[in-house]
Amino acid sequence: MTLLLSVLALVVVLDLLVLVVLLPSLLIRLLLVPLCPEVVFCGPGRGKRLALTIDDGPSPGSEALLALLRELEVPATFFLIGTHLERDHRFARRALQQGHDLGNHLWCDELSAGLPPAVFQQQLVDTERTIARAAAPASLRWRWFRPGQGWFHRAMLEALAARRYRLVLGSIFPWDIRRPPLWFVRLFVCLNAHPGGILVLHDTPALSGRTLETLRRLIPDLRRRGYRFVPLQELLDPAA
Repeated sequence: MTLLLSVLALVVVLDLLVLVVLLPSLLIRLLLVPLCPEVVFCGPGRGKRLALTIDDGPSPGSEALLALLRELEVPATFFLIGTHLERDHRFARRALQQGHDLGNHLWCDELSAGLPPAVFQQQLVDTERTIARAAAPASLRWRWFRPGQGWFHRAMLEALAARRYRLVLGSIFPWDIRRPPLWFVRLFVCLNAHPGGILVLHDTPALSGRTLETLRRLIPDLRRRGYRFVPLQELLDPAA
């Protein structure tokens, strides 16, 4: 009996591991969405629509990403880091001119949930102002925020609400920061794509080239399955 229970426990653990690694979007929709209604994980499942979000830019590879997105006619929301705008302070304006949206990813690439409240508030405002200056003369219509490393807490949600931000995470995370092979990324997205899904990729000096190649393969894959990409605002509020 003890052996049987051990085997059953191992099977359960392995099943959970498969869900976490290969099918996290299912867990996100079943567990996190109802538990955290203030956080945006995905949009309503009306039609086979997806939103693309890209974190951590700009980087030296950002211009190539813009060119590919223009070629593929795919809108994206770029969650920008304040200090990274020093790499290309014109990126924000070019992205808006091309029809993309911008989001606030704080001042540095670090765990946002670990910051003292006063530091978090200051970084939020400083990044907002820096992006606004870089985007001028275009005016920003966004209030999207994504915390560094994806963790959040109640005090963060309250601070964001006070400045009318919406905290956006996502539902399709293909583990790209771990640099898996491209076949795994394509398989992962194929398994986790769902109506209303928000795809998260990264634009760093180390990852922008991989993101470029990933998008070059993924977009046709998803379109063959009937999916289309729409702006984040349209995904979340089709009537807007």
